[in-house]
Amino acid sequence: MRYRENGELHLDFHGASYVTIKFILERFGNDALRQVLKKMAKEVYYSIYERLKKGDTSELIEHWQHFLSREKGDFELHKHDDGTIELELRECPAVRQLKVLGLPFDPNFCLQTQLLNEAWSEDTPFEIVTEKTGEGSCRQLIYRKDGKYDSK
Repeated sequence: MRYRENGELHLDFHGASYVTIKFILERFGNDALRQVLKKMAKEVYYSIYERLKKGDTSELIEHWQHFLSREKGDFELHKHDDGTIELELRECPAVRQLKVLGLPFDPNFCLQTQLLNEAWSEDTPFEIVTEKTGEGSCRQLIYRKDGKYDSK
């Protein structure tokens, strides 16, 4: 996996992301945030996107596992019989850190996850859906648009 940091963990970057998202939305609107995150999904996370275009979810799943484990998120990954991959995130470590920093929860903060997943779905065989289940919790589902899965 290309994006595997193992050095000192600085969770305060979640606060920087929070204020950046608020700024972009307030100053430039939702379309601008969508453009920024689409570019990030496809260019910064290039290898994840390229694998998804080839029908391979492994790098995205490894990315989720690595960062959610590293930040002590409360989550489970499931692969269902129909091939759907489900990330059940009971406590988002980013939202938890915002609380530590004294920042109020803003549902727009979670747009980054939704918009990254939407961008990663473009021109790939996958649909990646984000379902909010609470303040700082969600389900993310990866399923094939054509419904066909390998038995791997």
